[in-house]
Amino acid sequence: MSFTIKEYFNLTKPGVLYLLMITAGASMVLATNFDLNLVTAFTGFLGIALIAGSSAAINQILDFKYDSVMERTGKRPIVTGKISIFSATLFAVLLLLIGSALILYFNNFLTWILTFATWIFYAFIYTKILKFSGVLNIVIGGLAGSMPPLLGWTAVVGTIDPLPLLLVLLIFIWTPPHFWALAINKKEEYAKAGIPMMPVVKGIEYTKIQIVLYSILLMVVSLLLFATGYFGYLYLFGASLLGGIFIQKSWKLKKSDGADNSMGLFLYSIVYLTLIFVFMIADKALITYV
Repeated sequence: MSFTIKEYFNLTKPGVLYLLMITAGASMVLATNFDLNLVTAFTGFLGIALIAGSSAAINQILDFKYDSVMERTGKRPIVTGKISIFSATLFAVLLLLIGSALILYFNNFLTWILTFATWIFYAFIYTKILKFSGVLNIVIGGLAGSMPPLLGWTAVVGTIDPLPLLLVLLIFIWTPPHFWALAINKKEEYAKAGIPMMPVVKGIEYTKIQIVLYSILLMVVSLLLFATGYFGYLYLFGASLLGGIFIQKSWKLKKSDGADNSMGLFLYSIVYLTLIFVFMIADKALITYV
């Protein structure tokens, strides 16, 4: 039974879900300035997580034939036959229904419609259309993964405000260099699966240049959050440090041979996104309580 539970959990792409929910949860804290209604926050957080997990399961159902020819995805539960497509579909529908019920009952319609639109965008539009549309697939498709700060924000305050939109922009710019670093490392696998990721179509060296440019743009966007007055000097220090390291690692990748250092950048990008939201929370706490 525990083994089966683990396989169903893997259908939700827990590694991706972790990043989505870190940003959604941090946004909830920022939206309320630490004055969270615990019931509202918990149900919103859980509802968003369940619907995100549902979209990940749908993605694996629809991507089954591509996942089966890639080493990176070859151990996913549908590919290995540990979970049938029918069972995975029921699981995805159940997560969607429970998540929707929680948000609609305890939170608000705005959050549900935004979350549901994100579900459709990732599970179907990105998975079946955008992923195969060309080298900018992950740039456009990255919008789905950028939405959690807005979803977390609306879940607890019920309005769309400028700060969560800037947080969406930050993750939107972060996504391409994060994913392209992985795509460089897995270029041959994507080529074998027929997925036109940038390293496959434009080559590794071209992709490295794009990663450097996006890492610089990421620094600019992160500092915009300070320049607009939303965060103070602790955040400025953190964003500058983290962004500087991101640019340094991007340049190191640019100067290296082939896929050398690509996974180092990919793994650091996860650390970056986690820590920059930690700095946001710490900065806001410093301003509020000190």
